[in-house]
Amino acid sequence: MILAIELSQDTITLELSDKGRAVDIETAKYYHDIDDVLITSIDRLLKRNKIDIKSLKSYRILGNLGSDSTSYKIAQAFVEGLKVR
Repeated sequence: MILAIELSQDTITLELSDKGRAVDIETAKYYHDIDDVLITSIDRLLKRNKIDIKSLKSYRILGNLGSDSTSYKIAQAFVEGLKVR
C-alpha cells in the first residue's frame, strides 16, 4: 500500500493506492494547521478502509510548492514519523 500526499497552496490530498490503483482519497483544506489536517486525514483514511498503519509500505510527497516550503517540510516530517512506527 502506498500513501501519496499532494500539496497545493491551501489544499492537501492523501491517496491510498495498492498495486497501481487508487483505493481511497481524502482531500482537505488547510491554513496554518497542516499538521492537524495530516493527522486527522490519515486517521479517516485508515479507519474508513479498515487498514492498519503497518500496511503502508511506501510514501510520496507531490505538489508544486517546492521542497523549501514549510508545508513540504511538515509533510516530510509527518512521513518520517509514519516510518518509525
